Amino acid sequence: MAGCRIVNESVANAVMEINGISKSYKDAGDALISALTSAIADMEGEAKDAFQTLIDGDIKSFVSENLPEAVKGMADLLEQNRQQFEDVDAKIAESISG
Repeated sequence: MAGCRIVNESVANAVMEINGISKSYKDAGDALISALTSAIADMEGEAKDAFQTLIDGDIKSFVSENLPEAVKGMADLLEQNRQQFEDVDAKIAESISG
């Protein structure tokens, strides 16, 4: 059976970095939505309305919500695993110490 080993500090640092990336994606997504909305601000007609609906719907949902949440979800999963390793290590140490 293969052993399993993590370096707690490295994993904790990675979690913080991934959370920062998630925020960066959210900020960039918000900036994209703002830029797209500004780009069509002076347009008129049904094409503008359709484009605005697309921006406010699928595009905003993906770039400002879904992608940042998926990245954050990976950080959360990594953190949960890190915490489980930490808990198991403490239990083993406690068992050894008696």
